[in-house]
Amino acid sequence: MNPRALQMIEEALGPMIRSGCRIERIKLVVCPTSLIASFEVIRTKFGDVKVEPDDLVRKGLSFLMEDPGRKGRGFVWVSGYTPDVQKKQA
Repeated sequence: MNPRALQMIEEALGPMIRSGCRIERIKLVVCPTSLIASFEVIRTKFGDVKVEPDDLVRKGLSFLMEDPGRKGRGFVWVSGYTPDVQKKQA
């Protein structure tokens, strides 16, 4: 696995774990045609994370999501999503 990809996953996982999410309830959702989709599990410094390919996720995007069942369910983008925060000038 690409070390940079693993670093990005672990950087995104850190705040989720510290906020109370349990590693066994977190999955990495990726595009089915991405290289990482070939893995069933990714081993991180926090523990193993399940990889779940999803046809609705386009290539270049990935996110971590906690399974339902806890109030304040965890979610964080890992790659590919950058919200447009620039304000339009009048």
